[in-house]
Parts: sequence; structure tokens; C-alpha cells
Amino acid sequence: MATFVAPEGLRFERVLGKGTMFQVALVSEGDRTLVCKRLTPRLRASREGLGAIVREAKALALLRHSALPGLLRAGRDGHGPFVLETFVEGRSLEAVVLAWRARGRAVPPLLVRHVARESTAILAELHGASDAHGSMEFSHGDVAPDQLLLGPAGEVRFVDLGAARFRGIDLSVLAADRGTLPYAAPEVARGEVAPDAAADVYALAATLVFLAHGAPLLGELDAPVLLARIGEAGLPAPLAEQAPGFTPDERRALAAALRFDRAERVTLASELARAFV
Repeated sequence: MATFVAPEGLRFERVLGKGTMFQVALVSEGDRTLVCKRLTPRLRASREGLGAIVREAKALALLRHSALPGLLRAGRDGHGPFVLETFVEGRSLEAVVLAWRARGRAVPPLLVRHVARESTAILAELHGASDAHGSMEFSHGDVAPDQLLLGPAGEVRFVDLGAARFRGIDLSVLAADRGTLPYAAPEVARGEVAPDAAADVYALAATLVFLAHGAPLLGELDAPVLLARIGEAGLPAPLAEQAPGFTPDERRALAAALRFDRAERVTLASELARAFV
């Protein structure tokens, strides 16, 4: 990874990670710790990259929710555009699964169901957000285990809004988003439908099934094979129907949210959330 450069006036602390779009680091301003996101060098001058960082900033500016980072500032310097956000403490669900696997155990069922209850309720709130003009028509666009954090007191938070969509979004910042495999809905993986609120519900249900099983949902397939598998068949029904730690009613709700045919699927986050109350 290229050396991360903090914006002027801020002190670099440490790199938090690197995704397909962003390099993420902790920076500090006095005694305050912040998160700084920059585009990866490959995407710094690309339309796709610039669109992602604009969407992240605008989505956080519009949606002020305790389960999201807070936007502090967006800008550009000699190293490209950047976004400064509040620091959200926690581990990604991917890291949680890996930590329990390292101990030779699955994620405890009580913790799995806690995450399910919190995350489905939060997603329903985000999808239902409105402003003075009515519904914001918000969708996260890339719900996956790396995009959900579990905080030290059990807080569940959503991060990485570079694929977000909302009412009034500038068409110039949109891209052909496909989500994260194997959590993307089949129609999104095929490129037939842009990620939307219904696709968020599918992706969250898949993420919760992954958390319960504590292992890759389709094994270690390479990206082209995985894309074809999801696009052609989706996730196998038994993954949800036999997900450990959930009640029968909860498993049925997850299975309904993961049906291959979108027309037969539960597509409202509020409906999925009711199964975990």
C-alpha cells in the first residue's frame, strides 16, 4: 500500500485498511481521533472513484444516524480528494467471525441474534429516512460483513457508503455497482438492477447467514465463478433454512429474504426486522 498522507493540519496515526475503493486511516487533530478516507491510487483520477467518494460524503451529510459515521469535512489536496469522518470503534463482522474461528468456535447464537435484531432495525430506519421533501429513498448499496461493525458495547454500525443511492443523487456520480459477492442479490450480480433498498435486504440477510455459519457461504470460489453462481442460482436455500442459532421463524424470514426470484422475496427491511423483535 502506498504511504497514506494525512490532510494538512492533521497527524497520521495508522492505516485501518484498504478496500477496492478507499484507503482508510486514523488521523488526529489535537486529542481528537478521526477517520480519513482517500481513494486508492488506481482510482484517484477515475470517474468511478470520484463518484464513490462524493456519494460517501453526501450520504453521510444527508443521513445523520447514530449507526453511521458522522461527516466532518470533505476536501481535496495534492494527494487527491478525501473525507474526514468520526471514528467508529468496532470490529467488522468478517473480523468477528475470523476471531471466533481462530478459537475453534462459532459465533455464539446470542451474539448472532443480537446483531440480527440490531442490524435489521437500523436498516429499516435508514430506508425509512425522510427530509422536508419526503422519503430520501436511501439504499446503502453494498451491505456485507466488512461494512457492518460490532462495537465494544454491542453497538451495530454501518460503514462504507461509497455505493449509496438516495433521492436527487447526481447521475454523474453513479457507477455500475454490483455489491460484494456472494452477498449481492442475483439481479444485481447480473447487472440487471442497480443496488437498491430491496437489494440491501437480501445482502443483510446473506450477511447474517454468514455470521451464523461462521464460514464462507459458497466456499473459496474465485470471483468469476462466484459471480456466475450468484447470478444463475443465488445462495442455496438450506444455508438460511439451517442457519444455526436462529429460531425456526427467524430462519423462515431469512430464507424469504434470500429467495432467488425477486418477485417472491421479502424486500422490506421493516418486514425482515419484525422477525427478530
